[in-house]
Amino acid sequence: MPRYYHTKETFGDIDILVSLEGNEGLNIRQYIVNTFAPNEIFHNGNCWSFDYEEIQVDLMFVAGEHFDSNFNYLSFNDLGNFIGRLAHGFGLRYGQKGLWVTYYYKDTKNKIMISKDYPKIYEFLGLDYKRWLKGFETLEEIFTFISESPYFNWQRFQPSELNRINRERNLKRASYMTFLEWMDLNVADEDHEFEFAEDKTPYYTKIDEFFPEANLINEIARIEYEVSRTKYAKTIFNGKVVIDVFGIKGAALGKAMTGFKGYMETVVKDHYPDYVDEVGVDEAYIDYCIRHGREVLINDFDTYIQNVEVESN
Repeated sequence: MPRYYHTKETFGDIDILVSLEGNEGLNIRQYIVNTFAPNEIFHNGNCWSFDYEEIQVDLMFVAGEHFDSNFNYLSFNDLGNFIGRLAHGFGLRYGQKGLWVTYYYKDTKNKIMISKDYPKIYEFLGLDYKRWLKGFETLEEIFTFISESPYFNWQRFQPSELNRINRERNLKRASYMTFLEWMDLNVADEDHEFEFAEDKTPYYTKIDEFFPEANLINEIARIEYEVSRTKYAKTIFNGKVVIDVFGIKGAALGKAMTGFKGYMETVVKDHYPDYVDEVGVDEAYIDYCIRHGREVLINDFDTYIQNVEVESN
């Protein structure tokens, strides 16, 4: 079970984390029926909810590699949520799978894992992990803990600063409402108003230096290279080239391009048999386009069309 503050008097439900490691083939529904004999079972994502002796039980099944990160994030009520707001200021995401950067580049969305080292994550965010290990007696101690980070800004937790999904979710939580009231009384002042830059890019160097094992700058460069390389390959040969050179249009164009793709898979495998085994046929095709250029691709397409015409006759 995730940890909770010691003076918590009531529980709306019981949350239990379950590692799937070694139980990948488990029939979860049947296990719940056989073990707990509930009246009802509800399934949403990785969570199975059911009643047991008039208490709602939520079993959350997670991969073994994400068990510790789920345990850390879900412990102590909304603390994981609060820490996530601190991380967001740096352009980071903090959740049930650790700390990561979501990097957007030319219509692509890329997840770059930063860390699951919680003492290190807490240190980066200005929090005391040893204090976290001791636990908390009250909600107020949890609130004090998060507010002691030098990056804390009470305004960032206000409903007006949250997106619609987070705002609607948090306003339904009694503990979050209590947090808003506590901030108004204790930390709604200029000493607790750290301002992050709107552009998060400058923080990437700081993140990279603190978590060198994540290779953040290198990963960003790799993503930009691969995305740009793919886009460049698509400019070398595409449907417009076929229209301009061969005059094929409409439904016939779509059919020809689909057939040509299958044809080129064979061509690429013949040219780079070992490379295809290593990186896959799609990556090898991109390499083929860049290395050989448009004229060779046009000749390949002409050969394909001629073969199709011969077969149709």
